[in-house]
Amino acid sequence: MIHYFSGSGNSRHLAKVLARETGQKLFSLNRFMKNNCNFHKGRTLLDCTTVLPVPTDETEPLIFVHPTYGWRQPRLVTSLLAANAQQLQGRKLYFVATAGSGFGGSEKFLRRLCQDVAAEYMGLATILMPENYTAMFAIPDEAEAEHLIEGGQEKVEEVSRAISSGQLIKPDPDLCKFPFLLSSVINPLFYSFFVRSSAFYADDKCDSCRVCELICPLNNIKMKINKNGNLRPQWNDNCTHCMACINHCPTKAIEYGRASRGKRRYYI
Repeated sequence: MIHYFSGSGNSRHLAKVLARETGQKLFSLNRFMKNNCNFHKGRTLLDCTTVLPVPTDETEPLIFVHPTYGWRQPRLVTSLLAANAQQLQGRKLYFVATAGSGFGGSEKFLRRLCQDVAAEYMGLATILMPENYTAMFAIPDEAEAEHLIEGGQEKVEEVSRAISSGQLIKPDPDLCKFPFLLSSVINPLFYSFFVRSSAFYADDKCDSCRVCELICPLNNIKMKINKNGNLRPQWNDNCTHCMACINHCPTKAIEYGRASRGKRRYYI
């Protein structure tokens, strides 16, 4: 089974390619989280109404496809998997991570996760895809994004063949530089000082379509009447910075302070 979490669609797109190549079933962690889970500040699982579904065939490997936040697996995904240790115990776990630049020392934390849940670590595939972190970085133009998507598809097709044959997979060392600095030092600072929702707002281009409210995997956005009598999205503090809202907004009405102004929006 292929479990995926995705904000702008990079990880979902590659998960679909994996499913096509391996014949395995797709499972959306976004939908599972939205319908069943409560998190604290978009990172720590508080409670869940049901366990994470896994195949009854214990020989079938589990594949987790996800973006990279602060050079590590998103903390809400790690927290969800750790809380489902009984479901993962004794299973073979593969990880396929996407990023716009690099992966730091993310593999170390995935190995630790597998050890904590008594699962067998089968490796990490590191795949570059178009940058989507609109709150901080520049977004590639359409031609560059298409080039990265094509390269990502080719890489994940190779990964699918390795997984189908039961082989271990390895991250690209050229994409995993400065592991301690990026994943152990900067990651905690990133979550402490940057992962906040207070800078999000919708400008006058907002037509109250509710796409942002519907797509948010953590139910962090609610449509409310503002002081001008208009129905507008309001962000609470349970945000993981997946950038789904800002990148999927049909009218490009959502901004993240000044950081996102003038930037291209991206989703696939």
